[in-house]
Amino acid sequence: HRHFDEVNLRFYVRRNAPEGVRRGVVFVKEIVPRRAIAWVARWRYNENYVRRRMRHEDEIVSPTRRAVVYEWRTRGGWNRLGIQASGPSRVPDRASEESFITEHYWGYVGQRDGSTLEYQVEHPRWRVWRAVDAGLDCDAERLYGPAFADALVGAPHSAFLAEGSEVTVRRGRTLA
Repeated sequence: HRHFDEVNLRFYVRRNAPEGVRRGVVFVKEIVPRRAIAWVARWRYNENYVRRRMRHEDEIVSPTRRAVVYEWRTRGGWNRLGIQASGPSRVPDRASEESFITEHYWGYVGQRDGSTLEYQVEHPRWRVWRAVDAGLDCDAERLYGPAFADALVGAPHSAFLAEGSEVTVRRGRTLA
């Protein structure tokens, strides 16, 4: 249960902590293929994980092109998130959009009692590839709700492929 596919919708936050600004992430919904992963995430962190049947393809099209597709099944059929990436991978510049998105080392989630749980996430910096084409094909309103549907329809504003890695999620603490 350490290596598994995941598709998530998230947004980013910053919190002024005594030791400085903490860049964090808040997950709207996370889709995973294993019941146990979804159950533990809901039970321990109150994260909005759901289990769906999933599959993926990662194809090296040429020495400079890669195609990655993630799919998950809902009552409406298969949903799809895909990207065509090009060029060599690189560690993004710290001031780049890719760095902003991949380098969040804190997670925040609302709890049933109205408080917020803050937890630390550890992973190395991720290498990224430039996207030449990307798209999402799903019923965004049904999956994420009407508040997100308009933002998820049409071509993405930006896209890139990140290599990812093992991630350590530390036990959280309740914020005052």
